[in-house]
Amino acid sequence: MSRSGNYFMVTQKQEEMEIEGLDPHNISELARRTNLSRPTVRKYLRDGKIKDHGNKGKRKGSKIDTCKAFLDEQFALGNFNCENLYDSMKERGYSGGKSILKDYVKAFRKPVSKEGTPLRVMRYETIPGDQIQMDWGFLKYTDTKGKNRQVACLVMICGYSRKKYIEFFSCSVQAFLFIGMLHAFIFFGGLPKKILTDNMKSVVTSRGKGGIILNAKYEAFMNDIGFVTKLCKVRCPTTKGKSERLVHYVKNNFMPGRSFGNLVDLNLQALDWCNRVDDKEHGTTHVPPNERFREESFGALPRQSIMDHYLWVSRSIAFDGYISYEGMKFGTSHTCREKHALVSRQANNVIIMDGTSGEVVGTFNVVGKNKVYTHPEQWEPFYRSYSQSPEKKYASGHMTVQNPVFDNPNDFKDYDSLLGGF
Repeated sequence: MSRSGNYFMVTQKQEEMEIEGLDPHNISELARRTNLSRPTVRKYLRDGKIKDHGNKGKRKGSKIDTCKAFLDEQFALGNFNCENLYDSMKERGYSGGKSILKDYVKAFRKPVSKEGTPLRVMRYETIPGDQIQMDWGFLKYTDTKGKNRQVACLVMICGYSRKKYIEFFSCSVQAFLFIGMLHAFIFFGGLPKKILTDNMKSVVTSRGKGGIILNAKYEAFMNDIGFVTKLCKVRCPTTKGKSERLVHYVKNNFMPGRSFGNLVDLNLQALDWCNRVDDKEHGTTHVPPNERFREESFGALPRQSIMDHYLWVSRSIAFDGYISYEGMKFGTSHTCREKHALVSRQANNVIIMDGTSGEVVGTFNVVGKNKVYTHPEQWEPFYRSYSQSPEKKYASGHMTVQNPVFDNPNDFKDYDSLLGGF
C-alpha cells in the first residue's frame, strides 16, 4: 500500500477506536489493527500525511539513452539487427545488456509479413574436411556522392565446423571466383574433398537430361587445384542452406552501418569480422566454429606456381602508366613497356608484375580511403610535360612579277594610283 493509503488507514482506525471508546492515540492498538510497525504509526501521528516522493512521475534514465542518436542513424539505414547494433554500441561505451536494446529496437522495426508456411527440411551434416559450401551474395552500399551501388560478396563456409570466409569484389566474374576460392583455401589451410555450389554460369554451362556440362575453364581450374564439385538441386536453396544462411548473415550483421574506404579496406574488415563471429557459440552445434575447426582435416594445397596462374589477373596499362584494379588506380614503373601487366592482391598489398619479363613494376600498401597510388618511378627522369601544343607550321605564299611592288609602304600615293584615286 502507498504511504498516503497507510495514513488514511491509520486515521480510519482512530475513528473506529473513538466510537468504541478507546484512546485513538494508543500506538500499540493502532499498530495491531493496521499491521504497521509502532515507529511507523508514531511517525504518522506526529507528522501527518507523508508527502509523495519528489521524483514521482519522472522517467528514470536508461543506459541506452546515450546511444539513441547512433541508433536513429542506423534505423535510417535500415539496420535493425540487434547483434550488429550491440557490438557497435559496446565500442561506443554502452554498458547495458541486449534485452534493453531488443525491447527498444522492437518498437521501430517494421513487422515481417509471412507469406505461406515454409516446408520442413531435414538438416544435412557432413564429416570433418568433407565439404565447403559456396555462394555469391550482392550487397548494396552508398558511395561518397550518395549514389546507391552494389558489391559482390563470395561466401564460403565449412560444412562441419561452420568456419566462415567472405571476400568482396566489384563483380562476380569467373576470374574473381577463382581468386576468392583460392584465398579461402589458403585461409582454411587446405582443400576440402567437395565444393557444394549452385548452378552459376561460372561453374555450369548446361544441365539437363543429357547430364551436367561444367564450364570448361572452371573444370580446368577444379582439376588443377584438386577438388570435386557437387551441384545442388535447381531452384532448391535449402540444399546448400549453410551458405545461403551466411549470405543473409552478412547482409544483416556485417554490412549494415559499416563504412569503408575501398574494397581492400572492406575485405580487411571482413576477415576481422569472420574471426570475431567464429569465436561465438554457434546456434546449431553449440560450439564456436573456431574451436570445432580444429577437427577439420583438409588436403594439402597445390603448388604455388599452379595457384599463381589464377591469382594473377591481366590489366591494361593506360597512357599515363596507371592500371585499374578493384576500383583503384595503381602506377607502374616506366621500365614496363608492355601494354598489359599482371596484378595480384595479398591482404592489403597490391603487386604489379610485367607479364613478359616477370619484373615487379609496382608494390603498394593500400591504406585508408586513398584510391590513386603513384609509382615513384612512374615517369622517366627527363620526362617533361607537353601541356602546350607544338607550334603549327603552315605553307608560305609568293608574289608574282605582275603584282605591284611598293618601295615605301607608308606612302599612300601608290595605293591611290592603284585604286584609281578618290
